[in-house]
Amino acid sequence: MKPFRSLVIFVLLLLTGAAGCNPSGSPVTVREQMLMGTLVDISISGTSPEQANRAADLAFHEIRRIEQIMSTYIPESDISLINRSAGKEWRSVNPELLFVIQESLRYSRLSNGAFDISFKPLSALWHFEPDSRPPSAEEIRKVLPLIDYRNILIDDQKRILLKKPGMGIGLGAIAKGYAVDRAMAVLKAQGIRNAIVNAGGDLLVIGRRSDKQPWEIGIQDPRDRNTMIKKMPVTNCAIATSGDYERFFIFNGIRYHHIMDVKTGFPARECRSVTIVSPTAMMADAIATVVFVLGPEAGMALIEKLPDVQGLIVDKDGEIHSSSGFDKESAQ
Repeated sequence: MKPFRSLVIFVLLLLTGAAGCNPSGSPVTVREQMLMGTLVDISISGTSPEQANRAADLAFHEIRRIEQIMSTYIPESDISLINRSAGKEWRSVNPELLFVIQESLRYSRLSNGAFDISFKPLSALWHFEPDSRPPSAEEIRKVLPLIDYRNILIDDQKRILLKKPGMGIGLGAIAKGYAVDRAMAVLKAQGIRNAIVNAGGDLLVIGRRSDKQPWEIGIQDPRDRNTMIKKMPVTNCAIATSGDYERFFIFNGIRYHHIMDVKTGFPARECRSVTIVSPTAMMADAIATVVFVLGPEAGMALIEKLPDVQGLIVDKDGEIHSSSGFDKESAQ
């Protein structure tokens, strides 16, 4: 996955080096690595630095393992092998990859195609460098027939076929969340009860940073990375933010970013950022993308229908919209 550093959600800690203290004096161990194309940091409290570091090493190893399966930037990954077989043959796949693809298709059906992992032929046309320019309408027109989640087929033997030659799938809007969930499962298996795993704005929180203080996060202003539009205490929940301000370029005064509306082939235009709170990071990751593409009105209507999901939307004009239980959910 192409590297970029995302700071859409800040974990608010007072740190010195790799370990620090929160305001009540309880030790917090923080580790970070570049994985899955972004900065992954793990914060652990309530245990010894030795145990925290040992658990963090195992959690990073788990994320690296998942990257080897699900990254299209690794030529021999399971997903790359599926893409090379498009229109040719069925492929048996890793059970975890099958699960993530099945969940992706569920979100596609839920959103009437706003979420679609078959977007890879479209993403290949877009390059997000300072001197980039958008692809032509003709280039986009040619690849749109290849983008349709209904052409990702799964048979009774749990094999996958991409129906049309030239199709390709990418899991950039869901695999990172799954990796965060798995990393946290590893931490829990090592006896960790208070932690945050944060992969470039997709994070999962358990426990507290001390007996007296919950963990606290800040959501970045989409137009000022040094400003937070909201701070909130969090525990035992997942949070993900999708925004138009981490991978983008400006061409002829127009901002082009990486969150695509696959129906048009161009970036979705109605939101600046979407933050979702939900039980799992995979769910938060996917729903944040869905809502960003749907826009504030349809997106908020979907959030309000989903159990255990809350959201905050910054629309294209900078107005903030919160779901009915956003503050309550994040603080539980």
